[in-house]
Amino acid sequence: MNAKFFIQSAILVALFTTISLSTKTLAKDLIMGVENIEYYPIYAKREGKYSGYARELFDTFAEKYGHTITYKPLPIKRLFGELLNGRLDLKFPDNAYWASDLKKDKNVSYSTGVLDYIDGVMVLPAQLAKGKDRIKNLGIVRGFTPWDYMGDVKAGTMKTKENNTLDGLVKMMKSERIQGVYFNVAVARYFLKHTLFQENAIIFDPELPHSKSKYHVSSIQHPDVLEQINAFFAEQKEFISQLKTKYEVEL
Repeated sequence: MNAKFFIQSAILVALFTTISLSTKTLAKDLIMGVENIEYYPIYAKREGKYSGYARELFDTFAEKYGHTITYKPLPIKRLFGELLNGRLDLKFPDNAYWASDLKKDKNVSYSTGVLDYIDGVMVLPAQLAKGKDRIKNLGIVRGFTPWDYMGDVKAGTMKTKENNTLDGLVKMMKSERIQGVYFNVAVARYFLKHTLFQENAIIFDPELPHSKSKYHVSSIQHPDVLEQINAFFAEQKEFISQLKTKYEVEL
């Protein structure tokens, strides 16, 4: 064997070692803070496991990039504190407008939009298009903020009534304790169709104030992982479209 062969062999060994070390460096053990609520098909904790569209989406992403994601369900309000105190690597869902006062000067970064959503008011069919003034008590999931109605709440013309589940809110609606339910429209429709088997028990009123926006992944410590999420979404459009159809998360 000549010297040239040994030099080439050494270069190849160094190259493969560099690639191996680079892969190990890029692969991360990540803790993702998620909401500890029943929000299926987007996400929910079922039989002790985080499940739904978000779980399959992020598991597939993690597998592609060699990451391990541990999902940590927490109450909504606590999630922000855990992220800002550095005890979470990632948070989902998030949006730059949520808890913006708490995030000020915290250097929070966001991924591309993971999912479009509409948050709006579901009403009884007989009350469709009757206007906002008739809603004196608005039902919300515990911990949620009905941004479109906070002016009314602060003015004292509307009150919010909390419940832990959408099922509980629907029962409150039927008993006339509340006149509307502020919720994610896709999640509400899925629940009515697949759990209550009453698709039109309550329906979205598009004439009432509502929000159209996107869910994002947020992070303080790992903007590089957010860049990978962005690349994943750009490259996996067909898979993501199929996943959205599978879970019925798009309106």
